[in-house]
Amino acid sequence: MADLPNSPLARLSNRNYTLIYAPTQPQRVAMPPGFEHRWQRAHAHLLRVAEQCYALATHGLTVYRQSAADGDFQAHQNVNVANFESLMANAPMASQVELTPVLTTVLEQYFAAKARAQLPANGEIVLVLLDSEPTDRLAIAKQIVAASQKLDHNDELGIGWVQVGDDFITKGFLVTLDDNLREKGAKFDIVDHKTIDQIIATDLVSFLTGVLND
Repeated sequence: MADLPNSPLARLSNRNYTLIYAPTQPQRVAMPPGFEHRWQRAHAHLLRVAEQCYALATHGLTVYRQSAADGDFQAHQNVNVANFESLMANAPMASQVELTPVLTTVLEQYFAAKARAQLPANGEIVLVLLDSEPTDRLAIAKQIVAASQKLDHNDELGIGWVQVGDDFITKGFLVTLDDNLREKGAKFDIVDHKTIDQIIATDLVSFLTGVLND
């Protein structure tokens, strides 16, 4: 049976899917027990996320992964699930993460493709996979607010923040980013945040739909 036009799967299909993979090394002494194993524990869950996004994607996944321990990100196009697993296995872990440069690249490419009428009909969803608070928190918020002003409707672009591990400082930042965009002047709230455990406990479709509905 075909998906109804307004069903969750219909809204999530016919899109580009971009994953930003941003693991870091634990920096603080008083980290939660077992925090150093957070990515290993999440490995199978992240593969499930990639698999489901790949099934929904129009042209395979675009993955941005740190190319060196200094935090620079490199784009990988038309990635399948096996490619993604290999990229995770070989990803350097920076001591801290700055996300404004890679988000700038992703958003500029989105709006350039939109201007050329080269986007899939439903737009794009970006998932940021991270475990620690970025160093450029305020810049990220301003960047997303500015991007929201260029959108025609809230369904066309969503940014989902997937927290790996349970660092409370990271959670605090992501909850604030999720809840306060409208107060900061965003035209649409295009952000949602969940831990990887929360996503797996429900389902990815619900999370992705929440990214668009938030």
